[in-house]
This record gives sequence, C-alpha cells and structure tokens, in this order.
Amino acid sequence: MRWRAQDLADALGARLVGPDTEIDGATFDSRQVSPHQLFVPIVAQRDGHDFISDALKAGASAYLSSRLDVVERIGGSAILVPDTAMALIDAARWARQQFAESTVVVGVTGSVGKTTTKDLIAAALAPSKRVVANIRSFNNEQGLPVTILNAPITTEVLVLEMGMRGFGEIARLCTVARPNIGVVTKVASAHTERVGGIDGVARAKSELVMALDASGFAILNADDDRVVAMQSLTGARVITYGVAPTADVRMTSCILDERACASVTVESPWGRASWKMNVPSEHMAHNAVGAIAVAGVMGLDLQRAADAVSMSV
Repeated sequence: MRWRAQDLADALGARLVGPDTEIDGATFDSRQVSPHQLFVPIVAQRDGHDFISDALKAGASAYLSSRLDVVERIGGSAILVPDTAMALIDAARWARQQFAESTVVVGVTGSVGKTTTKDLIAAALAPSKRVVANIRSFNNEQGLPVTILNAPITTEVLVLEMGMRGFGEIARLCTVARPNIGVVTKVASAHTERVGGIDGVARAKSELVMALDASGFAILNADDDRVVAMQSLTGARVITYGVAPTADVRMTSCILDERACASVTVESPWGRASWKMNVPSEHMAHNAVGAIAVAGVMGLDLQRAADAVSMSV
C-alpha cells in the first residue's frame, strides 16, 4: 500500500521530522527492506533504532522513531511516536480502513494447522480474487500489521493468520484486522502455561469468532468439540467442516496414495467438489476442507477452488 509520510503522521497524531516522502509498505527487519518501505524499529532484546541507518541505506524512505536523539543524528524522514510497536499496530489499523468496503478479511487461528490452512485458503481463493496472506507465520502483533501495510490497495481478500500467547492477543489483532470470516482449526495443548490449561487455549482462540459481527461467518472444525462449542460465542453465521456426520462441509472420501497424498471429495451446501492433494498426509486434506468452506461462504466456484488447492504445495 502506498501513502505519504505526512498522511501517516497525521493518522498517528505524530510529528513528521524531515521531508514528506512516499512510502510503499513496511518492515521491522532491516535485512528485508524493499525500496520505499517504512522501517519500524522494534525495541525488544535489541533496540531496532540501531539499525535505522542500515534500513535507509537499503532503500527505506522513512522510519518510525521514539528517540529524538536518533532522528537528529541520522536525519531522513522520521515519524516521531511514543512507542514504535504501538505505532505499527495503529498504522495497520489506519491502513485497514483504506481498503474498499468490499475487501474481505479472513482470520485464521488454532493450535495446529493454522499456517497450512491460511496458505490453502489463499490458494483456493486466488483464481477468483486478488489475495494477500501473511508470509510464513507472521501472525503476531508485528507480523499481522506489516502484512496489512504491505498489501496493495487493490487487494480483495486478506487472509491473516492470528497467533496467541495469552488472553486478549487475538482480540487485539481483531481490532486491527476487523475480520469478516473467522476460521478455527483445532484446540490443543500449546501455550497452556499462559492460559491455565487447554480450556484456556480454547477461550483465547475463541476471541476470533467473538470479534465477528452478524454479517460474518465463523468456520469451525466439526471434529474438535472445543472448537464446535465456540458457535455459542459468536453472533456470526456458523459453518462447520470436517469428517463428522454433522459437518456442513463434510469430507466424504479421503483415499491416500503410495505417497500419502489424499484424493478428497466433499459435500457442502454449495454442492460437491473433488481434488487430489499435492502434499502428503490426511491432516493436510482436512485443512484443505476448511479452505473449501471459505470459498463456499464467499460464493465462489467450489470446484475451481478445489482445483487450485490441488495444485498448491
């Protein structure tokens, strides 16, 4: 997404020091700077302000900073903010509002399978829509904002993986992303020490479906009781997927070949679709059924989405 440094400064209630300039996307890693990006120095175990000069040399056109002394020493185009990490979140919240009203945001969470499901959703939708998704597992309070900020303004669907380490984190990401569709893959014993056990994991993951409004869709794994129970927590329309007889999008056939790649058939409210996975394991096929459910609620051609899943890696 392209914008002017002064526009972003105004949106953040911040001060631009130096010349106004065009910005095209953002990054918090000085080693991954693309021309004209905004560099966001995160202050953690290492202070990202130490890498601003490297980012500018690599082509960054502007940077955030919470340190006036650094700005005075380095120069360039700087947006002065009290906290760079918080400003990154606020910048993404502002950027989310710049997309067309018709832009759909698909949030994906779960203890396992969320990265694969995110990638399969992006593959399923790509033949019909202009899709942007998080790279790798950029699913936290830095990764999700830069995904939004780097998406072209013409993006029609944002597929955003959402991770959590404790209560409130997914809810916070949802205030930035404002998802229309929420997909929950599975609840398992991950990060239990932060949330008091597996039921706490379910509660933290349910923040995604709780953030959906009545016009949205909660797409839930019918084969996980804790995920199914989330339907009582959302005002959105609920679609379930899996092998359970009660699943709305039901995998009726899953035959593994000698490489453990599955040939899959699903029945759904929108008809039947069949495809063959290009990657091994039955659980990958299960994740793909979740992706087909997203295509279905968006009104896309189910077989076309299935064919795209078949070709994805």
